[in-house]
Amino acid sequence: MERTPLIIGAGPAGLSAGLELTRRGVIPTILESTGGIGGLARTQVDGDWRIDPGGHRFFTRSEEVADLWRSLLPEDQWLAVPRSSAMLVNNRYVRYPLMGRDLLLQLAVGDVVRGAGGYAWARLRRQTRIERRETSFQEWGRSEFGRHWYELFFDGYVRKTWLADPENIASDWANQRIKPIGWQLSKNEQAVDQDVFRYPRYGPGQLWEAAAKKLADAGVDIRQNAMATSAHYDGRTWTVATDRGDIVTGDALFSSMPLRLLVTMLDPAPPEHIRAVADQLRHRSLITVAVALRKHYDIPYNWVYTPGPNFHVGRIQNYRRWSQDLCPKGFNGTYLGFEYFLLPDQDLWLANEHGLGAIVERDLHQLGFKNPQIERVMITRSKFAYPIHDPARDRSVVRIRDYLREHYPSLHPIGRNGMHHYDNQDHAMLSAIRSVGKYFGENVDPWQVNTDLSYQEQGLRR
Repeated sequence: MERTPLIIGAGPAGLSAGLELTRRGVIPTILESTGGIGGLARTQVDGDWRIDPGGHRFFTRSEEVADLWRSLLPEDQWLAVPRSSAMLVNNRYVRYPLMGRDLLLQLAVGDVVRGAGGYAWARLRRQTRIERRETSFQEWGRSEFGRHWYELFFDGYVRKTWLADPENIASDWANQRIKPIGWQLSKNEQAVDQDVFRYPRYGPGQLWEAAAKKLADAGVDIRQNAMATSAHYDGRTWTVATDRGDIVTGDALFSSMPLRLLVTMLDPAPPEHIRAVADQLRHRSLITVAVALRKHYDIPYNWVYTPGPNFHVGRIQNYRRWSQDLCPKGFNGTYLGFEYFLLPDQDLWLANEHGLGAIVERDLHQLGFKNPQIERVMITRSKFAYPIHDPARDRSVVRIRDYLREHYPSLHPIGRNGMHHYDNQDHAMLSAIRSVGKYFGENVDPWQVNTDLSYQEQGLRR
């Protein structure tokens, strides 16, 4: 039987599914709703300027993923970038991941005393009580860092970037994303020195554009600006329509579009209770404002987190510390990316360059740049950037997953949005690769990708 799979989405998951299918001798059709390649991991280009919307560190423990990355770009197109992140609290830069030495030397005396006391109390409680596993991020953070240091570094940041009360956010992602305090007291902490990541010279999209070219050379039809609007399944064949009038058919459907939207466009439609739980799934949107300043400011970090209420921005990328090739040759100023998190229906989503520019200028002043000479402003919008892990997410996703397995056996949700799971880039890829294996009859469960409680990003994977 001829295999004719369809893929929705040309981000890391969709393209990885395409690469694995072609490796096995099958040519899929890919539908991408935008005019870009790479999803959130794209590189937006504006003249000689390049924008990474989300700051993508390339790290994996999977040799399978590492081999795929290396196969797409030659070695001279990869950079080894030391991780140098910090949190800006009370006008003080504190390195992140948090190190005990920095907390003791860089914070104000009051923050040291209150923080150390709260941390010691939290440690004592964990050792002397049998506590249930923390279910909310707030519970997890107070238990891990103590109340004061949790509130100083994480509470405001999570409220700002997740757009929800930390008490109403599940904690399951925290162990993978947030490292505990390191208490090595020497000046040359070996763990920090080894924290190095790969990064494509011209931004993350360079890798995914290479993947798209490889697929096109193999005969894969990648249709951009083709948003899927309906997906009909007759028990054997999928028929997908797009907003530009395409009608494509296939024997299987791999979908990296938001799971909530996928459920709404299925035909025959799932029952009302499945559509209701799907409607509860929420996403965060992201607006990245890239700002080039004529003056050089010494920010010795590639990523700055801003948990304080005095900042509107959630994170700031220092692009020249990611790659000098993200800005024009000869540019000696400062090139920053301001990341603003919002819900998809918030007014800020529709703000024009002037309105966003005013917000950025206020944040620049908070950074201490009193008279910044702005040379260029560039804006990138990502509507469904990150799935929100709230208490309803686990129950809803399991019910949807089980229903889809039973009634649409040749439907394969993949990736961060397709499975509504806050995955790393390599996990999104693995979910797609495993789904292709399932398509070929292998006894694998793609939903088990990235279920480890701990997955810390550290060290250069070669």
